[in-house]
Amino acid sequence: MKIVEFKFNFGCILLIIMVVCMTLLPTIGVGWYVLHVLFLFFVYLTLANMWNLLAGYSGLVSLGQPAFMGIAGYTLAMLIWFYSVPLYLAVLAACVVATAFAAILSVPLFRMRGLYFSIGTLLLNEICRIWFNWWRPIPTPGAPVGGGAGFGIVSGLSPIHLYYLALAVGVASMLLTRFILRSKLGAGLMAIRDNERSAATCGINVFKCKLYSFLTATFITGLASCVFYFFQGHIEPTGAFSISWLNVMLMAVIIGGIGTEEGPIIGAAIVVLLAQLLPGYAQYSPLILGVLLVVVITILPPGIVGVLRKTRTYNMLLKYLSR
Repeated sequence: MKIVEFKFNFGCILLIIMVVCMTLLPTIGVGWYVLHVLFLFFVYLTLANMWNLLAGYSGLVSLGQPAFMGIAGYTLAMLIWFYSVPLYLAVLAACVVATAFAAILSVPLFRMRGLYFSIGTLLLNEICRIWFNWWRPIPTPGAPVGGGAGFGIVSGLSPIHLYYLALAVGVASMLLTRFILRSKLGAGLMAIRDNERSAATCGINVFKCKLYSFLTATFITGLASCVFYFFQGHIEPTGAFSISWLNVMLMAVIIGGIGTEEGPIIGAAIVVLLAQLLPGYAQYSPLILGVLLVVVITILPPGIVGVLRKTRTYNMLLKYLSR
C-alpha cells in the first residue's frame, strides 16, 4: 500500500501562520474597513487563482467568467428569497448550476481555438446580461421588482461571518490550485498549453483535461460569487455580468504574473489597493487602469513575479522557503 506523505516546509508553516493571523484579526478589535479590504482581497484572489488556472496553466483564455458568476449569484438569490432554501444548500446548488451551464457550453466552446475561444466566451457575458434584463422575477412582498434580486436580509450573515467565508474560499483556492498543478491533471494541462497537438500525440485526453479545468474553475468562481453577493446584498444584470469582473481577473493575473502561483496573490493585492485609491479619481479611473495594464504588458510581460524570478535573491528566497 502506498503511503502519501505530506511534506511541511518553511513556506507551508509561514502560510499557516499568516492564515491564523488573518483568522484572529476580528477578535482583536480590527476596524471593519480593514476587514472589508481583506474581504475583497480574498474574493479577488479566488477569482484570480481560477482564471490563472485556465489561462496560465491550461491555455484557456476564458473571457466569460462574469457570466458564470452572475448565474451563480442569481441562482443563490432565487433559492434563498423565493424558496427559502437553507443557506449551505443554496450555495452548493448555485455553484452546481453555474458548473452545469459551463459543462453544456464546453462542447461547442472547446471546438474553438485561441482567439475564437476567447471571443466565444466573451459573448456569454452580453447574452446573459440581455437575457436577465428581459427575464423578470415574480414579485413577492418586499422583493425587488425587475431584473434584480435582493437577498441580503434573508441570508442572516454578519460581516464577520462573511470575512471568514471569504478567507476560507481564498485559502481553499490557493490549496486547490497547488494540488492540481502537482497532479497528473496539472502536468497534462501544462502540456496542452504548450502544444495541444503534441499533448494529444502523447496520449493525453485533451478534451477531458480541459473540461476538468474549466468546470473546477467555474465551480470555485461561483463560490466566490456567492460570498460576494452575500456581502453586497443584491444582484442586478448590469453589475452581475459586467466586464469589470473580467478586468479584476485580468489585471490581478497579468500584473502579478500569469502562469505563476505567487502572481495572483500580488496582483490581487495591487488591484484591491487601486480599488481603494481610484474612487477619488472616478472619471479618470478607467483611463488609469487601462494605462497601467498597457504599461505592464509592454514593459513587464511576465508580470511582477516573472521579473522577480529572474533575480538571484528571489530564487534564493524560494529555495529557502521550500526547505
